[in-house]
Amino acid sequence: MSFKYSEEACIAAISALYEKRDLSKLYDQRFIRCWSGKTSDTGREYQELFAQYIWERLADGRLPMINICNVKEYCTVDRQDAIRDNEEGVQRDFYFGRRELGAGYGKPVWFELQTNREGQGKGIDLVYYNEQTEEINLFELKYANKKESLLRAALEIQTYYQRVNWYAVAQALRRRGLIGSLHIAKINKYILVDQESVRIVRKAREIAKNGEGYVKKLLDEFNISVVYY
Repeated sequence: MSFKYSEEACIAAISALYEKRDLSKLYDQRFIRCWSGKTSDTGREYQELFAQYIWERLADGRLPMINICNVKEYCTVDRQDAIRDNEEGVQRDFYFGRRELGAGYGKPVWFELQTNREGQGKGIDLVYYNEQTEEINLFELKYANKKESLLRAALEIQTYYQRVNWYAVAQALRRRGLIGSLHIAKINKYILVDQESVRIVRKAREIAKNGEGYVKKLLDEFNISVVYY
């Protein structure tokens, strides 16, 4: 059963969260993760309304109240070639070379890069490194038929990006022999989307065609691009 929420209910939900000191789980809130469709009174798309609220409160192009986590050591979790679900299977296909991205992204150097304090659990789906440009490319993978919105995917990768100490990551990758330099010229953020992820693809193509809306403003502000596979 689907429910319709008024614009006032939407604002109340997100403003209550914004009063907290930590927004690191903003992307995982039910109103961001599950609410699809449009408001009952004004007919505005939920993700556009939430995107506007967030965009109007950005500080220097970053989500406020997301601190760098004190992960003691990055890239240390033993990674076995086991598949827990379909999305992780695709993720591992890219990492182990069974699927490929364009050469411009470089080579995959890690996946599930940890972003929480304990250094365990889920993290950034794929990390690529381009040796020629010394750029790190981050990918938030979205598997086919996921019901998530483009806004949630954008908030997810931006949150992960802000939580990580990237110099510490470079040190860990260099110790493992995966990169040759501690210098990082740039970090690029991407949402890697299956063509069958209907909601995200529809919204991304709408933005590409019309070039407007607050979800687009956030993507531009965060310098996030959408890539299809």
